[in-house]
Amino acid sequence: MRIINKIIYISAQQLRKMGYNFNESSDARVLVMKKEIKKIGGKIEFNIEQYPDGSWTAESTNIEGILTGGRNSKEITITIKDAIFTFFGIPPQLCNDNLLRGDNEPVTLKQHIYV
Repeated sequence: MRIINKIIYISAQQLRKMGYNFNESSDARVLVMKKEIKKIGGKIEFNIEQYPDGSWTAESTNIEGILTGGRNSKEITITIKDAIFTFFGIPPQLCNDNLLRGDNEPVTLKQHIYV
C-alpha cells in the first residue's frame, strides 16, 4: 500500500506542475487538519534527535501520536510533512507540500508595482 501511495503522491505532484488543480485547499479533510492545527496555536512542534550515522527521529511535542524518522537530514522537512498528512488522514493526491510550511522554509511574497 505504501508504494501505491507514493506513486499517487508523485503523480499528483507532477500533475500540479502541469497545471492540474486538485482543490486540496477546499477539501473537507484538509480544512479539518488546518482547523485542528490552529487550535494548538497554528503550529506543530517537534523534538528532533539526530544520530551519529545521520539518521534522525522527530516526535511532535504538542500532538500526541506524530512520530517519524529518516536516514539523512536532507529529508527531515518532507518526512515530517508526510507524517502530519498521514496523522490527519489526508489522501496522497491531496498532500500538497505547500499546505504546510516549516519555519526554516522560505516564504515567497509577491508584490505588484503599477504605473
